[in-house]
Amino acid sequence: MVLKILIFPLLALFLSSGCSSDDGRPADDGPQGGSGGGSPQPEYADVSVVSFNIRVDNSAQDGANRWSERRAAAVNMLQREKPIVMGLQEAQAHQITWLARSCTDYAWYGLGRDTGTPPPETDAYAREETMAIFWREAEAELLDKGTFWLSETPGEVSKLPSADYRRTCTWGLFRLRATGTRFYFFNTHLATETIPRGEQIGILIANMKRINDKRLPAFLTGDFNAETDEAAFAPLLAYLSDARAAATLSDNRATWNDYGQATGSKKYDHVFFLSGRCVARQFRVLTDDYGAPYISDHYPVKALFGLQK
Repeated sequence: MVLKILIFPLLALFLSSGCSSDDGRPADDGPQGGSGGGSPQPEYADVSVVSFNIRVDNSAQDGANRWSERRAAAVNMLQREKPIVMGLQEAQAHQITWLARSCTDYAWYGLGRDTGTPPPETDAYAREETMAIFWREAEAELLDKGTFWLSETPGEVSKLPSADYRRTCTWGLFRLRATGTRFYFFNTHLATETIPRGEQIGILIANMKRINDKRLPAFLTGDFNAETDEAAFAPLLAYLSDARAAATLSDNRATWNDYGQATGSKKYDHVFFLSGRCVARQFRVLTDDYGAPYISDHYPVKALFGLQK
């Protein structure tokens, strides 16, 4: 794969706006661009998304990088990058509460992976993790939502026999307020072990196809705990495109940093998209200084897409 290492423009390149309309056709109805012969070129609306493994609040293990030392930086990242939609992994109830109170222009949805219930608003430590979705309410409206488990019984709180923990995928159907364009957003966190990870990818694809049966534009964010050259990713890449590889402007930086202790270039955090009426414009690993040495043990990733009008 050809690596695209580029110097990114300033934040202006990542300003998001909604300016398209949904014409009701199937989303994956052909390649991007005009057909030539003087045909008008299609117009696109910008949609920016972020995937962020926020890292659970583990004060005993993380020391100076504990959540209380990183939470202001997490807020700064969201306020500076201003994605229309963001997928969080490992988010605990008190972390979600902090972000929601600090960033009131965002709404959120998610169910706890161990109870299947909405995490409570709380300032107290809460152990359960949620694959939460945050969205900017002024720009996007939530039309439908749900959570399924990456198991043999996706509609129930459950896990694969081979998996370490219960794993979920949270999804939402959104409409851009400016024009009515609809798109799906899926957010997940896969197992650390190879065998269950492959099984979870199969379950993920089957349920994405079931939910998005009209093939509207769709995005998938998450911590996949592996790079895309792993064999298990083949069916996923047959269904979706990798924003890191497809974007006109991109980088190839690692996303797993382990608070500066990680070795090699481990790209575990990804953004995928259903092509057709969607093009990847930019992809960036967010290594900026948001007010803490490390915002998490993972760097967030951000992608900018164009949705065809």
